[in-house]
Amino acid sequence: MEEQKLWLYVAQKLKEEQGVALMWVPESIGSSPGRQGHQMAVASDATMHGTIGGGVMEYQQVEACKKLLVKGQKECLRKRLIHNPSDKSKWSGLSCSGEQTILIFFLNQRHLNLVQNIIIACQKEASYYLVLRAENTIHLEQVPIDVPRFDYQLKTEDTWHYQYIVGFQETVYLVGAGHVGLALCQQLFLLDFKIVLIDNRAALPTGKYDQFISKKIITSYKKIATFVPSTQYDYIIIMSFSSALDTLILSQLIHKPACYIGMMASQVKVDRIRATLLDKGITKEDFDRVHTPIGLPIKCKTPAEIAVSVAAQIIAIRNIDG
Repeated sequence: MEEQKLWLYVAQKLKEEQGVALMWVPESIGSSPGRQGHQMAVASDATMHGTIGGGVMEYQQVEACKKLLVKGQKECLRKRLIHNPSDKSKWSGLSCSGEQTILIFFLNQRHLNLVQNIIIACQKEASYYLVLRAENTIHLEQVPIDVPRFDYQLKTEDTWHYQYIVGFQETVYLVGAGHVGLALCQQLFLLDFKIVLIDNRAALPTGKYDQFISKKIITSYKKIATFVPSTQYDYIIIMSFSSALDTLILSQLIHKPACYIGMMASQVKVDRIRATLLDKGITKEDFDRVHTPIGLPIKCKTPAEIAVSVAAQIIAIRNIDG
């Protein structure tokens, strides 16, 4: 998990008695390289981890943080960066026409306990907000599991807060541990998804792919709905080895509130499954939300190529709001 790696880096620097400047992007508008949720740490020894968007904009902010760390800056900062040279006072150095806000908090050894608790929170199933306020406060707060992932409120220049779920990972429930399914596990792992692999075979031939899988579930597909709780942030991918099993699986999962449901199948197979499910009472509207045949049409032939195609389609869904 990328966020956990960042906090482990911060903890190590604090143990070394380094100061750390933490930057967050709580909001972005239009064409902006820094997106909501991006975060970056810069230590007194000039090392860094993470990103707020890259390019000359990031370079300038990193250099500013280094200077502030040397000066012993303690108060948090809020910056509005305009990616357009027409606004010289807030110009970020970029010309992509978007905007982004950056919050900067300065941590020292007194924050080590908080950082260690954040690392623990990243590993828990429960949801925790990291709450940042204009009053220069930062703390953890346990929240219900269905709260928004990000919440940024700006009332005045001196009254704002930003809170987000720490350790958040979108979950992919991947049904079917065949060649394509395993190749897809590797591809999705690189995109920082949590992967739950489900199959009905007792001896899963996962081998070298185990490192990419967060959890494996062996179960009869007749009970699969029990193991796929699903939220609006989850993805469901069906890649079993037969049309009959795909039909059985999809009939149980099609009503889940996942943001993406995809099924690997040829068009002939899709038409057959669609007809079967419509006969069983599944509505046309329900079936139409299933991405099948799955993936983007890039003439893929190998399992690895199909995995790239599916991952690309999922990225498009993940980033649909910009």
